[in-house]
Amino acid sequence: MKHKYHFTYLNLHSMSKRLLLAVLGLSLAACQRADEENDIVPAAVATTFDQDFSLNYRQQATVSSASSQPELTVAVADLNYKFCPKNAYCFTADFVNPTLSVTDEQGQTQEVKLSMRRMTGNYPAWSDTASVRANGRRYMFYYIIYDVKAGCDNPEKKDISIALRVSRPNNK
Repeated sequence: MKHKYHFTYLNLHSMSKRLLLAVLGLSLAACQRADEENDIVPAAVATTFDQDFSLNYRQQATVSSASSQPELTVAVADLNYKFCPKNAYCFTADFVNPTLSVTDEQGQTQEVKLSMRRMTGNYPAWSDTASVRANGRRYMFYYIIYDVKAGCDNPEKKDISIALRVSRPNNK
């Protein structure tokens, strides 16, 4: 009798291990599918100077004057962000700080880090600008605002878009 109980315990223990391995395998497959969904890169957009445009994480835009070839390619290389959970009180404001990858006509790439926090009061619509030298001239990048996909209480990078404007001042 003692022996029979011992075998039953071992069989249950062995079945528990198999069940655990099966569940672990399924969860890894689900994670891989989620990662594949996050690997989808949004289609590129084309815009002109002094025109507002929006980009999502890993999306790129070509920027040109109305009658020329693209002078710059701008891509959202990374997003550093924090959002206060719904119905919670947080000591810091929500923010999205994008890192842009800017490539000029010669293929030279540089990174530009921008920062923005939602502000109240008498602040301008944009709170961050950056000057970039490319193609032998200066370009101004204006970070207008960020937006989060509706209904996302816990957004991921793919749920965030940023609005930008690139200008080409007359002086070089």
